[in-house]
Amino acid sequence: MPTLSIPSPTFERLAERAAALNITVEELVTPVLNQLAEIAPESHPSLPLSADERQRQFDAWMCEVQSRAGRYPPGFKVDDSRESIYEGRGE
Repeated sequence: MPTLSIPSPTFERLAERAAALNITVEELVTPVLNQLAEIAPESHPSLPLSADERQRQFDAWMCEVQSRAGRYPPGFKVDDSRESIYEGRGE
């Protein structure tokens, strides 16, 4: 069976959590590792992203934002002024 090295403090926290659940550390981490193994590589792109990829992701996000515009009442305007954002934080 392959082994995995992790920092001692992390293992100690995992061991405490596993003991509280009355299971082994392996039983605790195996479901999470299986989830990680199932994640498609393209869902976690390597960093840093190219400028073209950042622009593509931004454009996709803006399309999503625009698709929600119909959910707001006519004439709705967000008050994103500095005064409203920091209101009540002491001037």
